Amino acid sequence: MNVTKEMTGDLTAVLKVEVSAADYMPAVEAELKKYRKKANVPGFRPGQVPMGMIKKMYEKPVRAEEVQKVMSDAMYQFVDDNKLDLLGSPMSNDERTGNIDWDNQEDFVFYFDIAMQPEVKLELGKQTATYYKITPDQEAIEKQIGEIQRRFGNFETPETIEETDLVYGQIKEVDEEGNVKEGGVQTVTSIAVDKIGMATIKKKFIGAKKDDAIVFNLAKAFKNNTEIAAMLRIDSAAAKEFKSDVQFTVHSISRVTPHEVNEELYEKAFPGKEIKTDADFKAAIKEEMEKAYSQQADRHFLNEVSKQLVETSTFELPDEFLKRWLIQTNTGKVENKEIEENYTMYRDSIKWQLVESKLMEQYKLEVSKDEVKTYYKEALISNYFPKAENETEEQAQEREAAIEKIATNMLENKEQGRQIYEFLFDQKLTQTLKENVKLDTKEVSLDEFSKILNK
Repeated sequence: MNVTKEMTGDLTAVLKVEVSAADYMPAVEAELKKYRKKANVPGFRPGQVPMGMIKKMYEKPVRAEEVQKVMSDAMYQFVDDNKLDLLGSPMSNDERTGNIDWDNQEDFVFYFDIAMQPEVKLELGKQTATYYKITPDQEAIEKQIGEIQRRFGNFETPETIEETDLVYGQIKEVDEEGNVKEGGVQTVTSIAVDKIGMATIKKKFIGAKKDDAIVFNLAKAFKNNTEIAAMLRIDSAAAKEFKSDVQFTVHSISRVTPHEVNEELYEKAFPGKEIKTDADFKAAIKEEMEKAYSQQADRHFLNEVSKQLVETSTFELPDEFLKRWLIQTNTGKVENKEIEENYTMYRDSIKWQLVESKLMEQYKLEVSKDEVKTYYKEALISNYFPKAENETEEQAQEREAAIEKIATNMLENKEQGRQIYEFLFDQKLTQTLKENVKLDTKEVSLDEFSKILNK
């Protein structure tokens, strides 16, 4: 067995793998003996079939399989021994390998095209990036106060509908005469009366009672196709085309009387913070909103810096090799023409993977299994197992044991674990970039940030 490397470019090479009969025949003979023990041939007892007959029946495919196996093992052992960081995977060079005569050939020579990863150098200190700190304005804070008042308000089921009510019922598509359309859309849904955009339609709802039927045009009442799709439980494309009138039969009415803004509401919204004044309440809301907004800002920052690092990278890639490799690995999945036309996108994705790997190596970025488990436990505590006000030591132990058991079970869900791993890794990567690039921090409102994203 002999493997040699011949450079064909700065990052490309050909591996020559030479396989002789001595490399594979012992394995072939051993495999044929197994076949002989199991062979069931008429006229012969099990295990007594002549080896010559076994060889005639099975030697060719067995030999081909063993040659491929020892060739592949030798090639990847060479890659490991020589510490070659491959880009993509080896591709058979059929032109240099030529045709193989499996009937008569004993010694074989295989050729494979390979590409090596380029050297990636990162100097984050020379990069400048904008970080948008999203600050809620007074209007947004007041709106959030209203949401909190409703969240902790008193729920009622009144007899008649008012403008701020949420109405539950059955909606049915009707024809031009107002009759229920056969085969039309029918579903149980809810309608927020204050969201109805046309005043004349809103008036039809106000004052209506349980079991009343209201006929109106849904597309005129709600201009947002997403809202229509949600109400009718259809996709957005169908919602866009839905222009029929509907009949809505009231089943129940739900009303929330907003909670008064007082110390009781402060405690319900922020338990344990001991908020006493309206100013402190607004400050706590602002802090909570900024924390939520920061996740959006971090995502945008990571996307922009990753693009910047790719665009400013000085290393080159072996494009012709990568095009061929992408076509080969996506056979039957993506058309060759699509890969050719969108190669820049594929190339930039590969560049980012290389940059990301370098960041992981340079800044020791990794997420441990324990970190994923801790994330699960904290999520369980905050959402399902909050600490009771007068919790005993025994209750605390039972709660912690339950959390530990559930978190351990959650770790066994590989897909869910992968998503959490990626989330935690992105957090670490974002923080690393924020600490090492030159930040140009700009305060913007949520509306301004939305406009930046739309651009």
